[in-house]
Amino acid sequence: MRVGILTYHFSDNYGALFQAYALRQWFLNQGCEADFINYHPEHVEGGGNIQFDNLFSRKNLKVVYLKLTKIKGKWLGNRQLQDNFYHFRRKFLGIISPEYKTIQELASASLNYDLLVCGSDQIWNPSEHFGIDPVYFLSFSIQNKHVRRISYAPSFGRDEIDSKYFDDLSSLIHKLDGISVREQSGIKIIKDLIGVEPECVPDPTILLSDYSGIMAPYQVSSEKYVFCYGLRSRIVIGEVAETLASRLGADLYSPYNPHRRWKEIGETVYPCPRQWLYLMQNAEFVVTNSFHGTALSILLNKPFVVVGLQEGKAGFNARALNLLELSGLSSRFLMDAKPATVDKILYNPIDWDFVNEKVKVLRRNGIEYLSQQIKEVM
Repeated sequence: MRVGILTYHFSDNYGALFQAYALRQWFLNQGCEADFINYHPEHVEGGGNIQFDNLFSRKNLKVVYLKLTKIKGKWLGNRQLQDNFYHFRRKFLGIISPEYKTIQELASASLNYDLLVCGSDQIWNPSEHFGIDPVYFLSFSIQNKHVRRISYAPSFGRDEIDSKYFDDLSSLIHKLDGISVREQSGIKIIKDLIGVEPECVPDPTILLSDYSGIMAPYQVSSEKYVFCYGLRSRIVIGEVAETLASRLGADLYSPYNPHRRWKEIGETVYPCPRQWLYLMQNAEFVVTNSFHGTALSILLNKPFVVVGLQEGKAGFNARALNLLELSGLSSRFLMDAKPATVDKILYNPIDWDFVNEKVKVLRRNGIEYLSQQIKEVM
């Protein structure tokens, strides 16, 4: 069986790469041929096209920001780290096919799969500067007219969707043969849109139970350290990480982030994806505001805390909150850096036997859904 996967496999983002790796690896473990359809549209990370009819619009400002960030990363970013991400995609994601930029290129590429899968990550989150990309709903033609098209754990990235996207989303989701989402909030969105309750399945990272074989050592100056994986903002998470490191008498490391516009949190390190996982595994404590930082901390059974994004970014917390609730770890979430709040997390050990049983249930839900989709093709 040939499986084609569409997700954000191209991002130089640790979490995005590991969710992609896990989904493909699960299909490979079932004896399928599984490839990523190497779709990398300009509007994701690169900004897309400027609209000249409304030159100073918020959309255009976003496009310009993304373009400048991409140029800066290409010419002023850490070249070794960029190469490490590239090699990880080639070796562990199997990315060797031609790159497609548009839906027209995909339609004319003579692709031939038995099962098409869109997911996971925030592929269903409409972008302010582009809107909805139908490719991430598998709305393009391929050679096999009987191909089954399904979603696996895509995220809308937030609790609510702007009503201007309702009609397009309804039409695109209706065309899928199998529908699943990652968060409870996604279930409500789809029920409101098309009156159908989709399956709720875990992020692909949870499909795999053992990541030890993919880790690679990374040398740091201290064996005792706190690892901080923060995205989007330093607010609160920086203070929490510093307080925890002080309490534990440990050094503080955070991986390089090309989008960082804030004071670094501790010492910046430059791990490849495999080394990033190693640094998480060997940390005394993990501090994160990232969904995949949360998921992998749980899978690695690491003491951790999730620091909520603040104010205008708070809507992004829904993804981590949902996972914490499902795994019985809601108490690991905090919204402030008060020492008493941090100490309550630090000195409250996690019952990993209890958590791991919860995770097994989540994993079983994902496996049952995917196994049924394979049967439908056969």
